[in-house]
Amino acid sequence: QPSSALLSPPQPSSVLLSTRPPPLLLQPILAQPPSCLTQSSSCLLRWPPSERLPKNSRSRLSMGEARPNMDLKAKTPKKEERPGLPKTPLPVHMAYTLDPPRYGDPRGYFQELYNMQRYPSHDFKQISISRSQRDVLRGLHCSAYGKFVTCPEGAIFDVFVDLRPDSPTFKKWFGQVLSEENKRQMYIPPRCGHGFYSMRDNSKILYMQEGCYTPGLDVEIHPFDPEVAIEWPKAAKEYILSTKDMNAKSLKEMMPRLQELSDKEKFGSTVDFVVMGASGFFGTKVCSMLREGKYNFAMMPKGVRLNDRRAIERKLDIWKPKYLICCAGTAGKPNISWCEDHKEETIDINVTGQLNVAEICRQRGIHCTLFGTGCLYYYDEAHPMGSGKAYTEEDEPNFKDNHYGRMRAALEALVENFENVLSLRIAFPIDGAMHPRSLVGKLVKYPKITSTPTSYTVMDSLFPLIPEMAKKNVTGIYNFTNPGVTTNSNILKIYKKVVNPSHTWVDMPTPQDGKNKRAYSELDVTKLKKLFPNIPSVDQAVEEAFMAHKE
Repeated sequence: QPSSALLSPPQPSSVLLSTRPPPLLLQPILAQPPSCLTQSSSCLLRWPPSERLPKNSRSRLSMGEARPNMDLKAKTPKKEERPGLPKTPLPVHMAYTLDPPRYGDPRGYFQELYNMQRYPSHDFKQISISRSQRDVLRGLHCSAYGKFVTCPEGAIFDVFVDLRPDSPTFKKWFGQVLSEENKRQMYIPPRCGHGFYSMRDNSKILYMQEGCYTPGLDVEIHPFDPEVAIEWPKAAKEYILSTKDMNAKSLKEMMPRLQELSDKEKFGSTVDFVVMGASGFFGTKVCSMLREGKYNFAMMPKGVRLNDRRAIERKLDIWKPKYLICCAGTAGKPNISWCEDHKEETIDINVTGQLNVAEICRQRGIHCTLFGTGCLYYYDEAHPMGSGKAYTEEDEPNFKDNHYGRMRAALEALVENFENVLSLRIAFPIDGAMHPRSLVGKLVKYPKITSTPTSYTVMDSLFPLIPEMAKKNVTGIYNFTNPGVTTNSNILKIYKKVVNPSHTWVDMPTPQDGKNKRAYSELDVTKLKKLFPNIPSVDQAVEEAFMAHKE
C-alpha cells in the first residue's frame, strides 16, 4: 500500500531547480526553456488524488475484483506509431546520414542512438566504442559489413571511400564532421574504407556493426594514397598514426584482392540471381554453372542462416535480385540416418527454413527455387520394376520409412501454395567432377554395392537448366532426373571405362520386400521434357559428365 506521503502533492520547498547556467552545449537547446520549468511546483507530475486507490485495493484487484465503473470490454486504444527518421543520401552508393532529435533541459539530454521502429532496417551484430586523443588518425579500414557511426563525445572528421569495384561510385570518397553537438549519425556501406581524424582530446566513436570483426578479413588502404586523394584537414606529418596504418598498402596494390571480394560479395551493385548455401554440394555446382553461363549473381554469406529472416531480407533488399536459388538444407551428417536422431533440427532446416525463404521471396516478387528429393517412392504393384510405369509429380508419395523423406514430402505439400516457388526433385545426384558428396564419390569407396534400377539426377546435364526455368518463371513441382533408369553397377562400369580402368567392386542384391523397402523407383519426366525435349538419357548423361571431367 503506497504511503500517503507519496500520494500528496509535493511542497514548494521540495522543488530543486538548479540556479547554475546550463552547460555551453545545452544553451542553444534551452534558449526558450519549457514553460513548466519556470512555473510553480504544481506543474510537476504526480498521481492526482482523484485517482488514488482505496485501502486494500491491491489485494482486491489481484483477486480479480474490478474497480467501480470499469468497462471490462473496453479496448485498449491503439498506440500511434512514431514516424520514421528521414535519411539524407550521400554521394557514395548506399551511404546516408541521420539527424536524430535530442531532448534536453538544464539537467542534460536524452537521445536515441538506434530505434528499430524508426531507423532504416539494419541487422547489427556487434557494438563497439573507441576513444582517440587529438590529432589521432585511424584508417582506412575496409570491412565486409556496414557500420553505423556517431560521435557521442568530442568531434571527429569522419571519412570513407568506396572500395567496391562493382559500385557506380567506386573510388569516390566523402567526409564530414561528426560531433556531440551536431549529433549526426552516418551509415557506411560494406567494403567501404573507413577512417577518421580526432579533432579533440578524448573523442569517442560509437560503431554499430552489421557483422562481427574477424582478424585478418579486413582490407587496409593507406589514408594518404594519392589515387584516393582524401582532403584531410591537416598535412600528413601532423597526424598520429599506428604502425599498421602507416604501413598499409596503396589502392593499386590491393586492387586484385578488392576485385576478388567484389566478384564474390557483390556489395556495390544489384544482381539477377542470389544463391543460398553456396558453399555446399549443390551450391558449389550451381555457382560454377552460373559463372560459366556468365550470369550476374551473388552468394549469400555463409553466416546467414535460413532462420535469420532479418539478415536475409537485408541482403535481398541490397541486391534486389529477380531470382533466388536455395541450395541450403541438410541431408544428414554423414547421411540421412542422422535425421532420425535430429528430427527437430531437420524440421527447422528442411521445412521451416525453406518456407521462411519462400515467403521472404514472395513478399518481394522474387522467383524462388527449392531443392526437394525424388526419393519419395518405391516400386509397387501399380509401378512394378521394369514396367516403364513411372511416378508423376501428382502421385502421392508412398515411401515414408525415414524422417528425411517425410519432411521433404511435407514441404512439397506446403510450397504448392506459393505461386513463386519452383521445387525440384533430386534423386541420387551424380557430379562428373566427383564431389565427395556426390553418388559416385561415395560409390567408388565401397568394395560392395547394391544395384537396383532407379532414376538419377546427373547434375552436369540438368543443373544448367535451373536458371532457364527461373527466367521462364516456371513454378510448381518437377521430377528433376534424367530420362530412364540405370543402376549403381552400370554407373561404375561407365566410370571404369572413362575414368579408372583398374577400379573393381562386387555387386550385391538389394532387398526389396514389404519389410525392407528402398526408395528406388522410376520418375516420370514428361513434364520436364515439355520444356527441354533434348535432355540426355541417364546413361548417356553419366558418360558425358565423366568425359568432360576426365582429366
